[in-house]
Amino acid sequence: MISKEYLDKFKKLYKDKYNITLSDEETTELATHFINLMEILIKPKSKTENQINNQTCISERRQYATGRI
Repeated sequence: MISKEYLDKFKKLYKDKYNITLSDEETTELATHFINLMEILIKPKSKTENQINNQTCISERRQYATGRI
């Protein structure tokens, strides 16, 4: 749950940026969506994802070095 203080700040920022006054319900919904988006964007990769990316990079470097790319 998002605190009232942060919802009020979000509402003010939204008003300042877009000149639109949100209801409390709209503010809660938009702030929740925003937080969810930020969590997805800044979520660290899992070890498995990092291993796959590292293996792909190594493979691509080898192909480049041998002239296959």
